[in-house]
Amino acid sequence: MINFFRCLQLVFLCLLVCVCSPLKAILAEEPTQSITVDLCEPVFSEGVLTTQKGGIITGPDLRIQAMNITYTKKTQQPDSLYNINAEDRLMVEFGRYVFIGERLEYDFNTKTGVIYNGRTMLEPWYFGGSRIFLLADGSYFIEDAFATTSENYETDWQISADTARLYEDTLIEAENVQFKIFKLPVFWIPSFRANLNSIFDGPVRYNVKWGGSQGHRFGLEYEIFSWNNFKTFLRLDYRLKRGLGGGFETSYRSEDRKTSFQSINYAARDSSIIHPNERFRYRFQGIGDTLLADDTISIHLSYDKLSDIDMPTDYDDHGLDLDTAGRTELLIRRQEANWISNLITRVRINNFQTLNQELPTFETSWRPFELANTGVISDTSIKAQYLNFAYGNNQLNVHDYNSPRFELAPLFYRPISIGTINLTPEVGGLLIAYGNSPHGGGDKWLATGKFGLDLNTSLYRQFNNYKHVITPYVNYQYLTMPTVLPNDHYIFDIQDGWYRLNMLNFGFSQSLYHKGNGCVNRQCYINLYANAFFDTHTFPATIPKVYADVVFNTLPNLRHIFNSAWDFNHNELDHYNVRTEWTVNADAAISLEYRHRSAYDWRKVDHTNFIIDSYRSLQELYHSIMSDRRDTLLLHFFYRFHPSWAFEFESRSGWNRRFEPPYNEFEIDLIGALRSAWNVKFSYQHREDDDRVSFYTSIGINRPDIERASKLIPCLGF
Repeated sequence: MINFFRCLQLVFLCLLVCVCSPLKAILAEEPTQSITVDLCEPVFSEGVLTTQKGGIITGPDLRIQAMNITYTKKTQQPDSLYNINAEDRLMVEFGRYVFIGERLEYDFNTKTGVIYNGRTMLEPWYFGGSRIFLLADGSYFIEDAFATTSENYETDWQISADTARLYEDTLIEAENVQFKIFKLPVFWIPSFRANLNSIFDGPVRYNVKWGGSQGHRFGLEYEIFSWNNFKTFLRLDYRLKRGLGGGFETSYRSEDRKTSFQSINYAARDSSIIHPNERFRYRFQGIGDTLLADDTISIHLSYDKLSDIDMPTDYDDHGLDLDTAGRTELLIRRQEANWISNLITRVRINNFQTLNQELPTFETSWRPFELANTGVISDTSIKAQYLNFAYGNNQLNVHDYNSPRFELAPLFYRPISIGTINLTPEVGGLLIAYGNSPHGGGDKWLATGKFGLDLNTSLYRQFNNYKHVITPYVNYQYLTMPTVLPNDHYIFDIQDGWYRLNMLNFGFSQSLYHKGNGCVNRQCYINLYANAFFDTHTFPATIPKVYADVVFNTLPNLRHIFNSAWDFNHNELDHYNVRTEWTVNADAAISLEYRHRSAYDWRKVDHTNFIIDSYRSLQELYHSIMSDRRDTLLLHFFYRFHPSWAFEFESRSGWNRRFEPPYNEFEIDLIGALRSAWNVKFSYQHREDDDRVSFYTSIGINRPDIERASKLIPCLGF
């Protein structure tokens, strides 16, 4: 099949013949329109110049090249003619596009023309039609239009339309649009607006999921609108056992990139794994951000209304990753030179979620400032909020609770340098007022004092291109006994968990740096430390555990990470993580990680926060769900065995869990790129409660990341 580039070669060959021919005529440039006519062996008769040997005609934003050319210029009124007819190996440059076609008719008086059976390209798009009208305003009108990424005349796929209009070089409007694969129509819409650059965002996606507890499913995503930074995708799904589902995905990003919005609106006649008898499911999700007032005010809005807890994963399958329901919230932030304020509102719109609702929260913090040239720095924040803790409808024997809450947190510290030693004492406090409390106890005022001392120094030595740095450090924290015990006020989140703490954190870190090829890399990092607890009855030993964090590179592309702790109370490893990351080359990479947790390692959001350890005994925590005994093995492997094909394997296995059975999950993916910008992915997923075979296909290519390419840094390290 003759492709686009072969046509270009034939036309350029024609040009070469014209240039080499000794018999040619060059007419003078027209003074009004600057038209230059350059023909081989022309014949002139009564204002008409013809040739069958090839030639070139150029003018403003126009260049015509063909073998057979008829150039007519008759200025007598009223039959003034100023046009051109060209055919055979035709090439036309009009505006930013280069067209090829069978025949051209162009009128220099009206600056309009018609190309018959023409086509052009805007990488990676090829588009054209039976007649392409070149309009005076620089736009194009196309009859029997088509657009494709297939370079062959017999296309693999195409988008066809009765008529299309191309504005501003890339914005296209079309009527009576069909999507065809191998000339077979598979989708139709009455009208279509799009930006040809949308190919970078994958305007067409297909997926087939085979097996699984919910049965086979076929899905289609199709971009039906793309105009002035708005995009709309139509999504249709059909599950053999259940029925039809569909919806819209929309996105918007302003030209200055300060405002963006994305939304999902989807409904299906379907069922979840937990509730197989349900027949209607839905998801309405939106996320928006904007900047105002010279970027000093930022606004974030999000919502996610779901029919059930499984809907996020079923709607957008991310393999082994778990997609959870998003928050419904409004965040308004004002940041000035000397203060920052936030207004936060979070509400629950899904009954299955357990959420601490903020109705609302207002918080302000001031820029730290020095008190009267004393060197003492003041750092204060305030927070006022109304909180409502709502349990999900799947929780039993629990009750929602709510309370107004006011918090004042002043802090004062004084950095002191004594030679190479840095000393920072600090003193502060915390005042929290609750308008409600458990058991109908009325308002509660919680107050506690904070005292701390941070001491550190750095020692180093240079060895040629290596530098060894040792940083010993000591950090002391003391929290006084709060005026209200934790059982006597509501605990909305970790910010309400205050109790007496008397702890000393001490240790030393080491770093080995290497300088070479204009880069400084940290080849090795070691941090050995421990925590000592004084006058704390919940700890049998003053120093219950000692910790080690190690990161080092044995090769520039081979990294090892090790984290561990030894439990003196039980003479065992409290936990350890061993991870190796190896980038073999540009086509292969592998990571392997093993994790171990003992029964005395607690599940905590912040593992450096030991307030609950000071309040609850070891036995209480051991017999609670915070006990995190388990072993986990993670493997991730990627190999590109062909420039267009890659294999990826990801697995995770867990065992030795106290309250849950062992599990083994993995995913195998074969990822490829076919011609015509077709992307395919074959996937097999094995989960704890499901097995799925999936096939995904999309049309699109990766958008060039110019910003990232301009910031490439050759240095490696961590």
